[in-house]
Amino acid sequence: MRIKFMKVRSLLGLTIGLTILCAWSLSVFAQSRQATGNSQMISWPQNVAQQPKSELITWREFVEQGGGRYIQNDYDLPSEFRNGYVYFNTGASVIGAYLLKQGLSSYPPRKVGGQQQINPDIGDKYLKSGKAIFFSWSLSNGSFQRYGKDTEIRYHEKGGGGCLALTCLEAPFMTNEQISRILRSGRPIPQKN
Repeated sequence: MRIKFMKVRSLLGLTIGLTILCAWSLSVFAQSRQATGNSQMISWPQNVAQQPKSELITWREFVEQGGGRYIQNDYDLPSEFRNGYVYFNTGASVIGAYLLKQGLSSYPPRKVGGQQQINPDIGDKYLKSGKAIFFSWSLSNGSFQRYGKDTEIRYHEKGGGGCLALTCLEAPFMTNEQISRILRSGRPIPQKN
């Protein structure tokens, strides 16, 4: 009888403990969702088909919301990229953005919080297949001193990319002329009050 009572008590304690842990997790999740609001951070990794539409952001929507703290320029992009989903990856001194084409049959899951919303290997596969373009913005003082005032585009040796001042664009399927046109079209994003 004593052994049976101990098993019931252990099971009851385990159930109560798991209930408390689940309630706490849901509370933390709700608070983090409230804190991030409709920013560029996305909740749990899911396929796009499973994510609520309001959780996804296109480049056009990002610009309409006033851009980001460090990303303050818009560009004349082909409409399929302007209206495609954007994934931001940040590093110590650089911000990258994969702009995926509009209308793809599926999109990679977005990572929660952290500094990378997309695995760079997956982003690079979309880039190489012509389904994405990649922007990067350098935030380092060294880059600013070296390239910050450049007015000429520095093209990648193998083609498919170039940089103007601190902004770089990779698009292996584009010509240097197309890349130049996009980089030179950079203009400030109107700030929201």
